[in-house]
Amino acid sequence: MEGELHNLIMVWCLNFISSYYCYGTTKLIPKGTIRFFFFLPVICLSFHLPLQLNTIGLSNPTAFFVTWQTTFKLLLLVFGNGPLSNPSLSFIHFLVIYCLPFTLQDGPAQNQKPNSNKIGLTHYARNAFLFIFLIYLGNYKDKFPRDVVLFLICIYVYVGLEVMLVGVAFVAQISLGGAQIDPPFDHPYLATSFQDFWGRRWNRVASTSLRSTIFQPTFNYTRQALGRQWAGFLALMVSFMVSDVMHEIQFYYLGRVRFGWGPPTFFLLHGLLVAFESMLKRKMDVKWKIPQTISGPLIFGFVICSFMWLVLPELLELNADDRVLKEYAAFVTFLKGLGRF
Repeated sequence: MEGELHNLIMVWCLNFISSYYCYGTTKLIPKGTIRFFFFLPVICLSFHLPLQLNTIGLSNPTAFFVTWQTTFKLLLLVFGNGPLSNPSLSFIHFLVIYCLPFTLQDGPAQNQKPNSNKIGLTHYARNAFLFIFLIYLGNYKDKFPRDVVLFLICIYVYVGLEVMLVGVAFVAQISLGGAQIDPPFDHPYLATSFQDFWGRRWNRVASTSLRSTIFQPTFNYTRQALGRQWAGFLALMVSFMVSDVMHEIQFYYLGRVRFGWGPPTFFLLHGLLVAFESMLKRKMDVKWKIPQTISGPLIFGFVICSFMWLVLPELLELNADDRVLKEYAAFVTFLKGLGRF
């Protein structure tokens, strides 16, 4: 554990140095191709850094923070766009936005209920306890049927990701002086459609970065040649396929092996479902909606089942579940060792 923490410190020190380099480059180099070539070494480094970590609990978040989110922010900054493009940003604020995955609100929060913060804190505290309980249950996974174990792993992934990103958003909000930050999740089990699930409720940090970095540029460049409808379809499918690539890169860091056809099939399937759903709404001019209490669990359940069927078996071939449990045990042992000093 001590060696892994040393590697983690080294990785993030390099990331901090890279942020200072990019901050200075932005001030000196105009947007465009030349700026891209100045950023290219940093982008290459961002793909290399997670390889220095061997634990899932450290390499996977680092890959999401650095390899995915920071790279996308730099690609936007090349053309003077994105959250890092504000010329009035101080270096500290630039560093926070560069390193942490969160989404700033475009404007002031509206239509907030008086008890919304209290409700939010209650929800996140409940999820944190659920996360700990799921880790505890993992030690007894041999006593449960396999399908139950797979389902619990899916819930663990959702709850763990939300707890992590909410913690990041809290740190970012304090570091930016109370800036308004979008919640990273919006109750995905209440989605009214697949488009609502992937675009507005599930991991809004990833969906926002894909929308601004992949979907919008693809749509804008192809709209005149293909027309609005086909350009939208192409941009949607490209976004889902890029999401697959970024997920597969993260999975590669787990075991240093390439995955099979499960992950791309998962993202292709859901991209087609969103496209078909959008086409159906336009063609049929649907006015009615399935009640949210019915559509939400159905859509959330379908996503979980498809993930269990297509993606999770390949993760478990790497013994990811056992490795994570061992990492938590090693971390607890490490903390106990610190407590003796």
